[in-house]
Amino acid sequence: MNFFRKVNGCFIICILASVNLNAESNRWRSCFRTNCLSFDLPSQWYLTERRSNGLTTKFDHFKTSPLKEESGREIIPALVVLFKQSENKIPLHPILFHAESRRFSLITNIRKSFSLQKIPNIDNGYKFLGMSGTFKDKEDTIVQHYITSTEEEFGFTILITCYESVYPQIEKDINLFLESLTWGTRPMPWKVQDLEVQVSKAKELETSALNRLKTKKSEEITIALEELSDSCELGSVTSCEMFTVLMNLGR
Repeated sequence: MNFFRKVNGCFIICILASVNLNAESNRWRSCFRTNCLSFDLPSQWYLTERRSNGLTTKFDHFKTSPLKEESGREIIPALVVLFKQSENKIPLHPILFHAESRRFSLITNIRKSFSLQKIPNIDNGYKFLGMSGTFKDKEDTIVQHYITSTEEEFGFTILITCYESVYPQIEKDINLFLESLTWGTRPMPWKVQDLEVQVSKAKELETSALNRLKTKKSEEITIALEELSDSCELGSVTSCEMFTVLMNLGR
C-alpha cells in the first residue's frame, strides 16, 4: 500500500525538522530481538531497505549516492547488515560462525584481518571478527570488508562492498563505521507466543505509528519511527517500506 495514501503529507516538514539531514554523520541503531548494533555513517550514506521475515532473519541495506571514476563511470558502494538466528536455537561459536558465514563474502585475496570492541576481563576477546580483501568481477577489482559477531543463538554479518577505483573516496567512511561499531542490548520490546499474535502485534504497532505521525509532533514522530521499525522486525512489509521512506525524506 502506498505510504502517502495512508498518511497526510502535511506532517513531512515536521519529520524533516526532527531528522538532521545536514549532519556530517548519523548514528544508526539496528536491532534484532534484544540485540542491537550501533554505528556511525556519514550523511551521504542512507538506508535503502530494511526487511525481516518476522522469525529468524533481518537485514539493513545502505548505500551512497553514485561515485564517479576517472572515466566518468558511476559506482555505488553498499553496506549490508544481516541478523540471523541459529536454526537449532543453540549458542553459536564466534569463530565457527565467522568461518561458516564466509559464503556471504566473495573475498579471494585477504589483505587484513582485524577484531573490534574488546570484551572486558577476557584475554584476546573481541565482539567482532573481521577481514578486508578483494575479488575480481571481470576486469574490475572489488574491495570488501567482512565482519561477524555472535551472541548466544544470534549471529550478525556485515558486508561493505566497493569498487577499488572509487574506494579512496569512502575509505574514511569505512574507518568511521568500524571505529564506531558496537554491540549492545535492549529490553525485549514485545511478547508474542504464536504467529497469529505476532501478526496482530505488527499491525497494532503500524496503526499506532500512523496515528502518531498525524499529530505532527516531533516527539511523537520519533516514537512512530521506533514502532514502524519494530513492526517491520515482526514481519510487516508495509512498515518496512514506510520506515525506509520516512528515513529518506528530503534527499
